[in-house]
Amino acid sequence: MKKIYLIGLVGLAVVFGFTTIQTADNCDKKGMTAACKKKLEPFKYDSQKFTKINFTKKAQQLEVEVPIFIGEKYRIVFNTSGLPKPVNISVYTKDKEAKKREAIYTNKEVKAGETVLVFDAPRARKMYIDYDVPADSTASPTSKVSGCVAFMVGYK
Repeated sequence: MKKIYLIGLVGLAVVFGFTTIQTADNCDKKGMTAACKKKLEPFKYDSQKFTKINFTKKAQQLEVEVPIFIGEKYRIVFNTSGLPKPVNISVYTKDKEAKKREAIYTNKEVKAGETVLVFDAPRARKMYIDYDVPADSTASPTSKVSGCVAFMVGYK
């Protein structure tokens, strides 16, 4: 009987311990999805992905692979309204380990404050989306800064 109480107590401690570590990530997924769908037209919806980004003291790069079909025209709509700080977004036709990869899109020239970005992709087999997350000098183990970015893919 004591083992059952002990196991239950440990289980509750683990559950409550992990819930206090979680942080709010500023993601209004419904609102972000609605904004992306407006910009996706006249393309047909194919898929979408939300990526959670935790800002740390070190700069980081996150990569997401997007498989696409040859011969179709694609549009990618990014929504960065869930990010507390700007993040550089680049799209490549090859992954970060490949030689001679070229950027086919980057958001570096986008006006400050613009959160919904549209990219009409050239024909390719795959696309790789890289998020270059800058270092955050205010990050600490007790107060984490996080957010999310969404992208939606459509085809014609």
